[in-house]
Amino acid sequence: MSGAAEASGARAVAAAGGIRQALTGDGAVAHYVETSLTLPPEALELPPHAPPHLVNLPERTGLFIGREPELARLDVSFEGTGGVVVQAVHGLGGIGKSTLAAKWAAGRTGAYNPVWWITAETPDDLEAGLADLAVALQPALRDVLSQQARSERAVQWLAEHEGWLLVLDNVADPADVRQLLGRTTGGRFLITTRRASGWHGIAEPLSLDVLELPQAVELFERIHGGTADAVEELCGELGCLPLAVEQAAAYCAEARITPGRYRELLALHPRAGPRELGRGRGR
Repeated sequence: MSGAAEASGARAVAAAGGIRQALTGDGAVAHYVETSLTLPPEALELPPHAPPHLVNLPERTGLFIGREPELARLDVSFEGTGGVVVQAVHGLGGIGKSTLAAKWAAGRTGAYNPVWWITAETPDDLEAGLADLAVALQPALRDVLSQQARSERAVQWLAEHEGWLLVLDNVADPADVRQLLGRTTGGRFLITTRRASGWHGIAEPLSLDVLELPQAVELFERIHGGTADAVEELCGELGCLPLAVEQAAAYCAEARITPGRYRELLALHPRAGPRELGRGRGR
């Protein structure tokens, strides 16, 4: 190994040159190192507790409508003690899986810590989210470990602690999270996914359907800013899909057109989105 490095402090590690792994003298902790660095002593110990109220949920609950049965089912599923609990909320794109997960998790920030949201569409996304969690748990890791090493530290912490909640949003393939779920034994995972299959043995699936018509109407009117004619007909034509209703209501409010006029434009351009519909609204 070329170069020189000096470490000071209990269990500190110094690395010089191009090595891939550094071990403490007692072999208790391993760290992957890509460049020469000196690890501060505090980076070598897993924090005993998470900082108070460690939460990073997205702002997705302001327009939440309905879903009482699904929320109640999540309550029941997660109320048990001991062992890891995994729920996988699945359904079509735009049906409100992420919104449901954010709503439920937001009401549990007093019961779990941390409550951590990870966009987990790909393995790289999952690694990055776990690495961010490691830094939130232990800021000293920010500039001294690679993303892969920080991700591993987060998994180690989760495996040794209970009382946390991780939301893994938009998981594309159950295989991408199987290893993480298998390594942790005392926390809670709430997963959102379009995949209905592949969860046997690792998660309890919860199917999410479209809104009931009255709920879709309420969602439209809340976004639109008041009642309007033909809202029920429009929501029904949109299949009561939450994302489609949200987009239609926002467009009607912005363009100052009625739901009936939106339906006319939709009939003329059935495959168009709100932006494309605007090109034909004057016809």
